Amino acid sequence: MQMKTILVPCDFSKYAEHAFTWAVEFAEAWGATIVLVYVDPIFASTAYPGEVGPSDRVEIEAAVLATATQRLTEFATQQRTGKVSVAIRALLGDPFSAICQTAEQAQADLIVMGSHGRTGLAHVLLGSVAERVVRHAPCPVLIVRLPRR
Repeated sequence: MQMKTILVPCDFSKYAEHAFTWAVEFAEAWGATIVLVYVDPIFASTAYPGEVGPSDRVEIEAAVLATATQRLTEFATQQRTGKVSVAIRALLGDPFSAICQTAEQAQADLIVMGSHGRTGLAHVLLGSVAERVVRHAPCPVLIVRLPRR
């Protein structure tokens, strides 16, 4: 099996950092490229209904994307990526949908993502992006949990 592209969703958490280290090891072993993606849901729902005009929205979105791109660059730089090539994508929208669409567009062979491991009421109320990605992704998904202490 040949892996050329590994997609790693990033929310800048310790869970995403741990998943990224796994992806780097796989990428080194397979000679693959990593696509590191952050999705900001700022306007994915009805946030700021009627309070933000079209021109304000464009400015806010541009600022959010610029900040996210900078943070992704810093995130990737802080990790030990060795000879692994890392492409960065900052997006706006529904995280689950954007991750699946990006995986399809990038022709990802694998998605490696962290899981917060929420259960019970927190899982019901907050949902699980990882769970939805597993169900709808166009490629295999590896969910990485933090090691138990």
